[in-house]
Amino acid sequence: MIQRTKREKIDHFLRYMENNSINKAVFIKKENINYFLEDYSPNFSVLIINAKENQIELQVSKLDYELAKIYESKDIIITKFEGWREALNGCNGVEGDLPVGFLKYVRLGYKIVSKELTKMKMVKNKNEIKNISKAANISDKAVESISEYLMDSRDDLTDTENSIAAKLEYIMKKSGSIKPSFDTIAITGNKTSLPHGMPSDEILKDICLMDLGAVYKGYCSDITRTVLLDPTKEMVDIYRMVNEGKKIAEDSLRSGITTKELETSVRSYFKEYDKYFIHSLGHGVGVEVHENPSISQNSKFTLEENMVVTLEPGLYIGKFGVRIEDLYLVKKDGFKRLSNAKIIEY
Repeated sequence: MIQRTKREKIDHFLRYMENNSINKAVFIKKENINYFLEDYSPNFSVLIINAKENQIELQVSKLDYELAKIYESKDIIITKFEGWREALNGCNGVEGDLPVGFLKYVRLGYKIVSKELTKMKMVKNKNEIKNISKAANISDKAVESISEYLMDSRDDLTDTENSIAAKLEYIMKKSGSIKPSFDTIAITGNKTSLPHGMPSDEILKDICLMDLGAVYKGYCSDITRTVLLDPTKEMVDIYRMVNEGKKIAEDSLRSGITTKELETSVRSYFKEYDKYFIHSLGHGVGVEVHENPSISQNSKFTLEENMVVTLEPGLYIGKFGVRIEDLYLVKKDGFKRLSNAKIIEY
């Protein structure tokens, strides 16, 4: 796949429309609109790509019209949204998750354009990499600050999971994040064995797993750190195993390796603990926090230069769980780590 500039994305999609007899494609999913803008779109936005007129139109509410003028360029015009019938008139290209109620306004024989867009999103351009890097820098600040706080306060902690999650989100917002890229995870005790456990008013005890991400100009970051507060020897052993598993994946991370090879290398290292590694090794990140390529022994992707992916091995043994995750830019002969928060050694 090719690294495309913003204009080249538009031109590629217009050629795709022409080759598939799509006259007009309409996007209402915010992340898809952000992808073409390479920015965070207004709260209510509709993006229309008209192949016949070789034009992209961003429709916004009357309330946001003046605000939206910052998105205007030689490639994109801004207009006021007048209604769904008008916006979808003549449309025969739609997103796969378009609500069924809108189909009454769409031409018969419409085509789903999501598959092409999903492929386009996998390789990032320079501006997208810049935005993701900024988002990663923001989440780095949050997780490193709170990790230090937890280690310094571990003998007399009174924080709850919810309060830690709130502190993480406050730091990200203060540092320039539009919003969290997903619901922030900050969990303790045996709840850390749940990969997507939800924070509660439970007070922190022996361990704290934090999984968080920021959004900058519509682009996401994703990072996980596990902090051992009052660890048993088993916790330390599992933590070291997970950390070493991530290093093994890093040793192979480069353009040309298959996603199956990457995950298999970590599972082989885990040996009998492999059964406790209950999710895939990683995933792509961009305008959505989970994009292709999926890094799994069951997926069939080959990594390419300028893809942005996570590596996030984890072991969840019931009594507790450990996960460590970073964000990477795939390079020809290796990678550049985009998230750089300290990983505590035990």
